[in-house]
Amino acid sequence: MFTLGKKERIKHLSAIRSLFDGGKSIVAFPVRAIYHIRKQEEKQPVASILVSVPKRHFKHAVDRNRVKRQLREAFRLNKQMLSLPEKTHADIAFVWLDDKHYDTRQVEKRVRKLLVRINESSVQEEARAMLSEET
Repeated sequence: MFTLGKKERIKHLSAIRSLFDGGKSIVAFPVRAIYHIRKQEEKQPVASILVSVPKRHFKHAVDRNRVKRQLREAFRLNKQMLSLPEKTHADIAFVWLDDKHYDTRQVEKRVRKLLVRINESSVQEEARAMLSEET
């Protein structure tokens, strides 16, 4: 339950392109989440993530790696907050926006806020889809 396995990471270029081309973006500074909700394939987790920390914000790899570790850990601990509609899957990219370090608790708080907002938007999308099917 509290693991972040290989299947929960976005690796294919086609998945990354579709995420950034057709995804929606929300911000809880210093983190931007770009997400795309789609039909779930067989044996696929509820969500897959990609973490990006641009070199322009942190010149040293050790600093970028620290921020990426914080983002992955925050998602790993809070991914159960995602309660998407049945048979749906979320691709989420977390992009770092600031050029300074934050405490791990602050990063986790921002990731939680983003996950709640993704939940809210997915529920709204499902409601809209149900209404359009009825008419």
